[in-house]
Amino acid sequence: MQAIIYTEARNKLNKLIDKVHENSEPYLIVGTKGRKDAILISKEEYDNLIENLYILSNPKWVKSIEQGLDDFKRGKTKKLTIKEALGI
Repeated sequence: MQAIIYTEARNKLNKLIDKVHENSEPYLIVGTKGRKDAILISKEEYDNLIENLYILSNPKWVKSIEQGLDDFKRGKTKKLTIKEALGI
């Protein structure tokens, strides 16, 4: 993660936002003059984090994912085509 001082981030906000989207890498904005630090991430990355937190907060889903991974490791899975997976 790259870091940038608040004043520089403010002055280069458009370019900084573009970099965050292009590289999918967050920026640490280091607060100055009593300001708190902050992280700048893309909306796509934010949405992914929220979705992952939502899934991981549901014990039934976590158990189902773990079971699927266990089945995969034991060779109990079958490779499907996209049409088969979608029931087309």
